[in-house]
Amino acid sequence: MESVIDEEIEKGIVAAGNLIHAHLMFGNYTTAKTVYADLEWFMEEVSHGGMVSLVNKTGVISKAAGWIVKAWCDTNGIKNSIIEFETAECIGSPGETMNYRLGKKTWGDLVSVKNDDLAAERAAQPGENALRLGFTLKDNNPIRLKQTTRNELKLILGSAAVASAMRQKKDTFIADLGAYESHRVERITGLQIGKIWSSIKSGNQELVDHLSLIPNTKREQMRKRGMFVAVHVAPQLSLF
Repeated sequence: MESVIDEEIEKGIVAAGNLIHAHLMFGNYTTAKTVYADLEWFMEEVSHGGMVSLVNKTGVISKAAGWIVKAWCDTNGIKNSIIEFETAECIGSPGETMNYRLGKKTWGDLVSVKNDDLAAERAAQPGENALRLGFTLKDNNPIRLKQTTRNELKLILGSAAVASAMRQKKDTFIADLGAYESHRVERITGLQIGKIWSSIKSGNQELVDHLSLIPNTKREQMRKRGMFVAVHVAPQLSLF
């Protein structure tokens, strides 16, 4: 199957997806089901690459995108999926995943859709492992980067100082921190304290990479609690 879809077929697929949404909005469930059968027919000859390209071209949070992914999965026998986006990966049914994606502004475009081979095994387990839908944020996810930066700086500044930086203006934060503490943090991080403040606000991958070189026993404890922290790389630096 080709990854490039004929332009007229593309229009038909997108129109069908939008039409399904419209019928459901007005409670026309029988008609929506009929249109969905047509959409499945369209998707039978569409490759994975073609589907991904069309979803991104149409808009991954468009009304049609979720129906396109679901129809492609149904025609390929995928009931439980692993759907990868640019900055996140989600497991669950295709329809639920694409609907959940609507509220995630930082996840980016669709990358791939594949079958979740472990779905049955996970469903048989108790607790969180049995959840129908779950997601992980990739290292390049902006939200994950912010959280990782803040958690790493908690190891240097302390939780209270990081929390203060998040709610205070830069000048107030620096004044409250004091000259001695500012110099100590600048010496450890290699950044001016004003840059530390902006990193807490927005995240800083270079800073995370640098702090990952500094050994700290609390880092692994934070990781075990599910907190985002830097990955150890060798060799590690000394604090002093």
